[in-house]
Amino acid sequence: MIVGVIGSGSIGPDLAYGFVSAIAKEGGRVYLHDIKQEALDAGVARIEGYVKKALARGKLAESAARAVKEALVPTLRLEDLAACDYVLEAATEDLPIKRKILAALENVVRPDCLIGFATSGIPRAEIASDTRHPARCFVNHPFFPAWRSLPVEVVLSGDAALGERMIATLKKLGKVPIVTADAPCFAADDIFCNYVSEAARIVQEGLATPAQVDAIVNEAIGGGGPLNVMDLTRGNLLTVHCQELMRDAATGGAWFEPPAILRERGNALWHDPKNPGDARHDAELGKKVLDRILAVLFARTYFVADEGICEASDLDWLTRMSLGFRKGLLELAEEYGVERVHSVCTAYAAEHPGFHVPKSIQEKKLPVFRKNVLVTREDGIATVAVRRPEVRNALNRQTLEEIQSAMKELGGDASVRGVILTSYDGALAGADINELASLRTPADCEAICHFGHAVLDTIASLGKPVVAAVDGPVLGGGAELSMACHGRVVGPNLVLGQPEVNLGIIPGYGGTQRLPRLIGVERALDLLRTGRSIGAKEAFSFGWATIEPQADPVAAAKALLRAEIAGEKKLGPVNPAPVAVPAKLPPVDLGHHSRAIDAILLDVVRRGLALPLAEGLAIEAQGFGRCKSTVDLDIGMKNFIQNGPRVPAAFLHE
Repeated sequence: MIVGVIGSGSIGPDLAYGFVSAIAKEGGRVYLHDIKQEALDAGVARIEGYVKKALARGKLAESAARAVKEALVPTLRLEDLAACDYVLEAATEDLPIKRKILAALENVVRPDCLIGFATSGIPRAEIASDTRHPARCFVNHPFFPAWRSLPVEVVLSGDAALGERMIATLKKLGKVPIVTADAPCFAADDIFCNYVSEAARIVQEGLATPAQVDAIVNEAIGGGGPLNVMDLTRGNLLTVHCQELMRDAATGGAWFEPPAILRERGNALWHDPKNPGDARHDAELGKKVLDRILAVLFARTYFVADEGICEASDLDWLTRMSLGFRKGLLELAEEYGVERVHSVCTAYAAEHPGFHVPKSIQEKKLPVFRKNVLVTREDGIATVAVRRPEVRNALNRQTLEEIQSAMKELGGDASVRGVILTSYDGALAGADINELASLRTPADCEAICHFGHAVLDTIASLGKPVVAAVDGPVLGGGAELSMACHGRVVGPNLVLGQPEVNLGIIPGYGGTQRLPRLIGVERALDLLRTGRSIGAKEAFSFGWATIEPQADPVAAAKALLRAEIAGEKKLGPVNPAPVAVPAKLPPVDLGHHSRAIDAILLDVVRRGLALPLAEGLAIEAQGFGRCKSTVDLDIGMKNFIQNGPRVPAAFLHE
């Protein structure tokens, strides 16, 4: 893939670094273009600084660093972007200049080159109004810090095929595209800029200082505080620009008028790093400030949801990831409760003419949505996708509950003939380690296994074929979830394993019982006892994958389901019958792994496989609980949390 980024100012170099990091290893190139040599030099220097820092922290290998440097091409010549598959303009928020850049770009790139605009609020229709090929032009709104922030708001052009290409391109570049309507400031900046403006009003009115505002807000909902974010991004004047766009929109009005203090501040900081203000405040002030901030946040969030600017699940994830709050704003509203949400919004509206309280808040009917799982339906086949890309789609309790509720819903939907279980990017990196580490007693450990077994049994016994479509890391709980399905399609980048022994535990969501029944006892025990992983070809040859590795696992899973529905293919859950375990097993090099945990694992496998699956799972749950009584579980968990998966734990074997 060949990518171009226009603009080497505030955001362009960050975007270029993120893109080149994603595609350099596959031979891709990224052109960074600017019309000023000094800007280009500064942008390249910033990227080199990122590479140097990543090397120093061990987050980038020397070979990867070289690939990044070789794949980045700074240029003053727009003509050098002629071979690009995708170009992102990130040079300006000035509409006439954007149009001028676009006109020049269209004279250079191929007709099939996708074009994106990095804008905080200008509608796509206005930017692309005079283009020769408007269908290939999209808003692509990234977030700070652009090189590692996952979400990108996308306003589509109306051409379905090109829209699919745009979404796929952004995914390949390491981003999570969130589709929004073509409204001024889209979804996130509508909420964010009004939030910042309210903080500025509070300061302008003399109600609280910047230090107090940020302390009150950050303590309650996280995100660092609105004025602190302005200092990080130098965003005061950009906020003014966005407020003016919303003020002048059909849904706007005088309430959106940016407070004068934002213009007065310009690029000046709200906080003096050498002389931070006194953030102390009493409870009364804290409530006044927080109620006003919450009113604006909740009202604008539900405006975006009610108007269909952004789908609720997407909006909740977007506000958490792009704005940095401890929870997405829809989930935060649920936490505060509908009565509090209604109270703060209506009280604020009574004192601020022109402030809009959305219908869902007025009627106290907040939308119900899943936070971590997306469900779609198409031609009789439903897709259940885990969407937690920030943690490689790790399976916490909430996610498993949402998977279970989705499966039950689809099981009762007569229009659904089959189900695909997948994730945002195909990865299912396992159970949430922090949740496992928080379990206090053997009984707690046993209980979480029974919970997981119930979720997986819902899948296995659905009565409709369920096929897992996975790629990338599929580990621990992610592998166990996949084995509960009636078939598995894997991508070429699969890394499959049951690495629980590295943490001083055994699998607890069925891995000790389903894996041997699926691929054979000896192969399964090798994987279970060593924690080693295998690739896509081995997964197929072992019998874990139903068909050979596929470039597009989701599309192949659909084809497999259609074959099963047509009676051409027979799919089904893992055979629950008992399995004989040889009296003598091949030797396994346990390396550093705990002998105490290995003894529990072998006992669970031997006793569990001698019984039907349901009874074997009960044995597994008991064994997982027994791990809690060992010293090595505590060592393994602490080592993983503190040092990550690459540092072996120093087990004591007791």
